[in-house]
Amino acid sequence: MTLQVLESPGIACADAKALVSRFQAQLAGKQPAGSSQPASATVDGWLCVSGPPASQGGTSCSRQDQTVFAGVAGE
Repeated sequence: MTLQVLESPGIACADAKALVSRFQAQLAGKQPAGSSQPASATVDGWLCVSGPPASQGGTSCSRQDQTVFAGVAGE
């Protein structure tokens, strides 16, 4: 799946993309493509959650009052 990082007020686009990339790298091999369960991890103080791949769940990362979203752009 290809994720598109959505605009996040107060967070530079490059920083948001790097955060999502680091989180996805941590998930590598831990969330099978057909999984119906979300997966989460902490990355640099951010709590990130990946929705179930079976339902093309996106990713969200949050820290205090900041949130980064990434939605599925394609497979």
